[in-house]
Amino acid sequence: MPSSWLSVAAAVLTHALAYAQVIPLECSGCSYGVQLSGNLTGLSHAGYGRLSPALPHSLVLTRFDAIPLLGKSYVSLVDLTTNSVTNLATNIDWPNVPTILDASVFGFPAVVVGAGFLVPSHTVGGVWVMEASGSPTKLKAPVKITTDRRTSNFKIDAGWFYHKAVPVDMNGDGLQDLVTTRAAMSVWPFNPKMGKMVWLEQPRTDAFGGDAWTEHEILDGPDFLFSVAPKEILMRTSWTLAACAPEYIGERLTFIYGSPETGFRNRTIDADLGPGFGCSWADLNGDGVMDILATNHKNMNGSVFGYSWTGSLADPQTVVRKHVLASGFNAISTAKGTAAPGNAVAYFPSQAAQGKPLILVSADNGNAIFNLAPRDPSNPDDWSYTKQFIADIGADVGSISIGDTDGDGFAEAYIPAYDLGHVSKFSFLKVPQEQDA
Repeated sequence: MPSSWLSVAAAVLTHALAYAQVIPLECSGCSYGVQLSGNLTGLSHAGYGRLSPALPHSLVLTRFDAIPLLGKSYVSLVDLTTNSVTNLATNIDWPNVPTILDASVFGFPAVVVGAGFLVPSHTVGGVWVMEASGSPTKLKAPVKITTDRRTSNFKIDAGWFYHKAVPVDMNGDGLQDLVTTRAAMSVWPFNPKMGKMVWLEQPRTDAFGGDAWTEHEILDGPDFLFSVAPKEILMRTSWTLAACAPEYIGERLTFIYGSPETGFRNRTIDADLGPGFGCSWADLNGDGVMDILATNHKNMNGSVFGYSWTGSLADPQTVVRKHVLASGFNAISTAKGTAAPGNAVAYFPSQAAQGKPLILVSADNGNAIFNLAPRDPSNPDDWSYTKQFIADIGADVGSISIGDTDGDGFAEAYIPAYDLGHVSKFSFLKVPQEQDA
């Protein structure tokens, strides 16, 4: 975080100077650039942002203040056309990743968040559902659907907290349940550190009447973030769930699969991940098959990884190949709890782009964003990337979200600048391709 008003002023000046600058992306055969095109202001402690076709021209943003007991938190809906901000929730302590759901899930556009964190006074979390509207008509106020849990009733900050929840019909009753993970961890050494993946069963009636949904345990291990696999991973299986989980506590990347009927199993994909941060599913090498994109979270020399395989991840004979896409991500200080990188997002700068995607990386406590571009975009066996510094954000960088929010055919990236109280908007555009000398 900036240590003085002088550093804040320097960051603001840097942003002002960057407005007109178009940064050509360093990518083979690529003719795209990116530039800072604006800041969404008045968004103190911006953390996780998400875009969705269910809420066009809108950004859902969670905001949280680490001050014990007195810190304010918000789930905000930002109109990207007018830049106006509507708070969907002000009573949820430390909301994390927002999951945006269209009306087919609950009968109204909704936002689901996991809440709580390891900092003092914020460890008892939960999962909340709210209507995605500043003037809700179906769900007048956010509803908590979990029971408060603690590892001990006699120790401070011994709560379980949640980071995200996603809809999956786990029991085949036609209702979307919620898969989530909860973690127990705090700054105090006497509290245990553990993670658990669970699913919350949607009641057949009165789902938001105030009672907690029934919780079913899946397995131990996953703690902070996870990513449910796309349907193609579930094809020709009896599974109801498949997911990757970058375990922060367990320092490994795992693959979870199974169903309530047959039970759930996990396979360690990478025992040497280090403290995990994020994972997602994407065809990274353009061969038409899903891969896993993951990051770890270290004070020095954090990395971005890709994982590829042929066959089923559930088969222990299936060889998983680990690719180091980029490394050398560092926090700006050695203070305890600071680390890099954050999330990495595979993306295309325009709707016309094809082949291997680019990857935009949040450096988190490294206070910057980077672009990764494949050096050989036409060769699926080449996993080498060019790492390019894009911008110094001047603050802790939250979770990146990317999409075409103005309908011009080019992507926009929204970068939360936690300490500066705004979200930076970067726009991608066509630039003349440089000719070889």
